[in-house]
Amino acid sequence: MNDATSWRLNPTDEMLHHAAQSLGSSRVVQVLWRFSAPLPAEALQAEWRRLDGGLLSRRAAPVRFPGARRAWVRAANTQPLHLEQRPLTDATAPQWIDAQVQEPLPADSAALWRLAAAPYRGGCLVSLTVPHFRSDGLGILNALAGSTVARRPAGLRHSDAADALRQVGGAVVQSARWSLELVGDPRRRALIGTALRRRPAPPPGPPAQPRFFTTAIVDVDASAWEERARACGGTTNSLFLEIAANLVRAHVPRPRRSDIELGIPMNLRRGAADERANALVVVPLGVPDRPVQHEDLRRTRQATKTLLEGSGAHSATLVPAPLWHLLPTRLAGALKNPGAQQTDAVASNFGQAPDAVARLAGRTAESVALRTMNVPGLHPDKARLRASLCLCRLGSRMALTVTGMPDHFGDSTSLHRLVAEELTAWGLTARSWWCAPAPDPTKG
Repeated sequence: MNDATSWRLNPTDEMLHHAAQSLGSSRVVQVLWRFSAPLPAEALQAEWRRLDGGLLSRRAAPVRFPGARRAWVRAANTQPLHLEQRPLTDATAPQWIDAQVQEPLPADSAALWRLAAAPYRGGCLVSLTVPHFRSDGLGILNALAGSTVARRPAGLRHSDAADALRQVGGAVVQSARWSLELVGDPRRRALIGTALRRRPAPPPGPPAQPRFFTTAIVDVDASAWEERARACGGTTNSLFLEIAANLVRAHVPRPRRSDIELGIPMNLRRGAADERANALVVVPLGVPDRPVQHEDLRRTRQATKTLLEGSGAHSATLVPAPLWHLLPTRLAGALKNPGAQQTDAVASNFGQAPDAVARLAGRTAESVALRTMNVPGLHPDKARLRASLCLCRLGSRMALTVTGMPDHFGDSTSLHRLVAEELTAWGLTARSWWCAPAPDPTKG
């Protein structure tokens, strides 16, 4: 989709770019593959070159015409392929994936993304880390599955001057309609008033230290997940959201008994050819802060449906997007919706991954998992987020990744136990993602 929008930064792109400055940490998306056999170094290098020709190798360029949005331009990744020579063990493999995601990939650097591999259990692990400001998870999966070379659209309609005219024209037209709607919407006026008020100064004393989340990755039978969701009056996604809510209910202390807010990344991508970096908006779903329950998903399903029906690209900002792009930095920062880091937990459901995602460097992986991490860690005095979950289906299996603040969920061993207990309460069996699949008794 080579149009005038795809190669311009939208509000979500800009907010993620500025997260390191405003919240003290950046979001990074990590894709993990587990292979039963080693991958040739030459094949991995060819995969690196293929990705470097695609949409992941772009950087944000300053505009040359006032009023235009920043543009994505092609760039070469200076972060080389990293090949670990020493075999990983069950103890060191989680440390290795953490080390990959913690490798700096700052916005002003030519290190755009990082591909690495290491021997593990006679096969290998492969990690791809991409800053969230460069692409959302579905964009990364599309880049992995695709084979086309990214080309920035050219011509007068794609120039900075043309984009500035579109933004000014859009701001005038949309703001007029928005102003009329605002008159009759006291709730929206109150939200804007609250956003524009200066926040109180932080309490005296040293700032809170960043917390690097611990991780648990489990593998679940997809059919069993779907059957359990249907039996409880829900869907695959509503069961996923209720699991996230239960983990917060059971393990995150909350001084005020208000609704738990789950951040739902709403997919706005128009198919695999959509070349936007972040084609999503995170919308908050309020769920009751009640004792955990493992029986009824109808309320969560209906609340999610209602929320998503009223949400869309307009949900990223408190004012029309063309007007937002024209505002000074301080005002633009105030008039954005809070985003994932100001919810209690974010739950990213990537759905069915393309089969091509599992095929990397000419081989098919046993399993693929994703996670989103705050790097160098979440600042608890600046962000509300306490857990982040990712769900991805490949074939007949679901890979569920849960990351959580160690203050509440403990180390990875403790978090894995808590996740397994939650799934067991739903009648589901969690298998550690690190383990090789059990042999199929019907074969061989």
